[in-house]
Amino acid sequence: MALPIHSNDNAREGRPGLWIFQGRSVVLLVVGVAAFVALFRTFDSAGLDLPINAVISLLPLVVMGAYVQFFVNGKPASYAFDSLLYSIWRAKSCLYMAGCLDRPPVLWIVTRKPAHPKEL
Repeated sequence: MALPIHSNDNAREGRPGLWIFQGRSVVLLVVGVAAFVALFRTFDSAGLDLPINAVISLLPLVVMGAYVQFFVNGKPASYAFDSLLYSIWRAKSCLYMAGCLDRPPVLWIVTRKPAHPKEL
């Protein structure tokens, strides 16, 4: 196995990283921790028990971590959006096959007609 050769200067891009959160997804870690603190303080002042409070407050952080793990790390930039569109299409297909929809779902997105070269 050959070792990768890297330039020995400051030309490489620095990317922050902490655990599975790397690059721009580090923002989700910060937002998740902020949501945890806000929810924990809110539920604590409402008098909710500590174990229930901790579990409910950790949910946003767990959801953001799962999103980063399954839709960001090692995937192309449009993977999450493409997966969402595919899931919507599959749900519409299932509804059509069950008889709940009148017509089958459209696979291709209908675009505008191209402009005539005279109009450019």
